[in-house]
Amino acid sequence: MTSQRVETLILWILVLACGGAFAVQCAARLRLIASAENSFSIDRPALRVRRFLLDVLAQRQTLRERPMTGLSHACVFWGFLAFAGYTTIEFLAGLGIVDLTGTRAFAAYRMALLPFAVAVLGGILFLLVRRALVRPIALGATVSAESIVIGLFIAALMITFLLTFGLAPATAAGRANWWVHALVILAFLVLIPASKHFHLVLSPATVFLKSPELGGVPNLDFEKEEVGLETVKDLKSKMVLDALTCVECGRCQVNCPAWGAGEELNPKQIILQTQAALLAGERDRTLGAVYSEEVLWQCTTCGACENQCPVGIEHLPILIGSRRGLVSNGRAPGYLAEMYNHLERRGNIWGLGYDYRERFVVGEKLETFDPRTHDILVWLGCAGAFEPDFQRSLRALFAILRRQGVAFGVLAKERCNGDPAKRTGNEYMFQELAAGNIETLKAAAPKKILASCPHCVKTIGEDYRRFGYRVEIVHSAVYVEELTRGWAGASGQEAVTFHDPCYLGRYQGKVDEPRALLARFGGGLREPVRNRDNPYCCGAGGGLLFADKEQEPGSRISDVRFAQLRQTGAGTVVTACPFCSIMLKGAGASASAGGTPVQLVDLMTFVQDRLQ
Repeated sequence: MTSQRVETLILWILVLACGGAFAVQCAARLRLIASAENSFSIDRPALRVRRFLLDVLAQRQTLRERPMTGLSHACVFWGFLAFAGYTTIEFLAGLGIVDLTGTRAFAAYRMALLPFAVAVLGGILFLLVRRALVRPIALGATVSAESIVIGLFIAALMITFLLTFGLAPATAAGRANWWVHALVILAFLVLIPASKHFHLVLSPATVFLKSPELGGVPNLDFEKEEVGLETVKDLKSKMVLDALTCVECGRCQVNCPAWGAGEELNPKQIILQTQAALLAGERDRTLGAVYSEEVLWQCTTCGACENQCPVGIEHLPILIGSRRGLVSNGRAPGYLAEMYNHLERRGNIWGLGYDYRERFVVGEKLETFDPRTHDILVWLGCAGAFEPDFQRSLRALFAILRRQGVAFGVLAKERCNGDPAKRTGNEYMFQELAAGNIETLKAAAPKKILASCPHCVKTIGEDYRRFGYRVEIVHSAVYVEELTRGWAGASGQEAVTFHDPCYLGRYQGKVDEPRALLARFGGGLREPVRNRDNPYCCGAGGGLLFADKEQEPGSRISDVRFAQLRQTGAGTVVTACPFCSIMLKGAGASASAGGTPVQLVDLMTFVQDRLQ
């Protein structure tokens, strides 16, 4: 038997063995996904295809915020795609199936791969130094031997490819170089499924299947006796796919406001703990034990984790789903039980009597909405109806609308939209509130709703769609920005900073309109360290507005955010959400008296006070 035939036989044995090991490991993971209840959806396919092209092929999320690291990773990914054909052709030749390596087309292809090889080599060396020596906090305290080995493998592949331009294929050195290249690729097949690099296989599907809606949490079907996530076996197929896709980059971790404030919640660990429980076969283990119940209640539902993930992982369905399981078993924290009682008995989060709202409506001479005479239905919300400080913002909004001749009215009766119940896992209460509100809104028949609370906009505009109710609802900042174009504001420039609400900037992408209003009415903007579509949360969402932070580890999220806003040096902090206003006022009141005094004002009040 000739040496060439011996090499071919050895290669066949190795390909079958390594390919078999790869297939067995992949099958085990795919069985986990297939055994879960199907939650995959391909609705809005155009959006999904566009996101796939941008986030997978163009590596948009990877390049975001970490340009050098992102570019290095992107070079490796693009090189992976570019070399796919080369690897296939070389193995087909080595296995004796078909030999195209002597063709002109292959020679041209091989030359075209040179810049990719250099880019991949440079990128992987940068990433190796970052992982082994620099060690950003997002990567964890322990150096991953697996990551170093994989990185060295990638470097070896590029080096062996570059050596082919100086080594004749028929020489001993040339054959040795070819075999090193081939053996590294086969080793990859064995290592990838059991490592975080399995995201190379799964992430295209994870990105494509990610919900078009940030923080999308489907309704529970009570007729099917659904109660949320209680044990590992309750995890849905997309959740299992997410857990197996995690690349452990830590972007979710470093952008999480709870983790940033020193609390125990770490979104990356939530996903990795889910993965570990799945791979260990712990199907009957309760999720409260997998993550710890305390951690589950620290999430503000700000959406930073999902928004930052480069591989399409959705953290909030797991967190909120686990909260649902706890609530269904009567294991909600005491402060939430009180809030639930307020919602059930009074229809608002404060537990105040309806006469408070009535006095505000009468005092402001607000008309009951009639579609025949009014253009806009103004949704007051819990804050607008009952919170005295935020009512000043609504008075400013009313004045702006009246000045422009906008005919508007309010509902005769209005209950909480249900956001605090849904985000804290009390799905039954949310659906009760939503059903009542939808019935009232259908009877009122508004064509457009105006709200000053981003949570109301999100819930009515998106969550209510799952009940078949669709209506245009806009935030006051967006509506007033369009309404006041061409208006004259105050002369001069006042140093201000704007705190983007998570549910306005990140969830809805409305970041330009508030800034346009500030500029139009004399605000010289100084941006804080986290802004626009990646703001630092105020700490109120997910029911934490009602929590007693003195009993929690770490700092108050609101204190951390207030310090960031104060560091801009602006004398005025502008908000556009009642929850943010409440939290930041509390943080400002508790801040040291020695600092620069800071005025906190809502955006509508800022505009109205500076109108000429």
